[in-house]
Amino acid sequence: MFRSRKPTADGLAYGKVETLIGEGTQIKGSIQSTGVVRVDGFLEGSIDHNGDLIIGPKGRLQATVKAKGLAMAGEIRGDVEVEGKLELLPGAHLQGDVRCGHLVIHEGARFHGRSVMSSPDQADSQSNTRTAGD
Repeated sequence: MFRSRKPTADGLAYGKVETLIGEGTQIKGSIQSTGVVRVDGFLEGSIDHNGDLIIGPKGRLQATVKAKGLAMAGEIRGDVEVEGKLELLPGAHLQGDVRCGHLVIHEGARFHGRSVMSSPDQADSQSNTRTAGD
């Protein structure tokens, strides 16, 4: 009668995927992008994304990541900065430091690192406070 529905990377409501790095694809370098991007392949380097980023269950990143929103079921090894929500779905593995607005870690996800949660307004006020005292 009551079934527990576990979140998955395929069931995310992020809108239409505009860019797909498919399974079996390997990229080394830097990516700058917008819109909704899904990674099911391998990326080594960095990604600076002005939109929502989805890391599928087979997606693997050895990279620094910046995005507006991030949902992951795969693996990231590197530091992550997300303006809004960072969601670690069951099976996700994140190894690195995180700075984000909201952090959601589902049962079955693994996170190794430090996290700082702050809104963009807080970051601006902290930088203004530091410069005002100089």
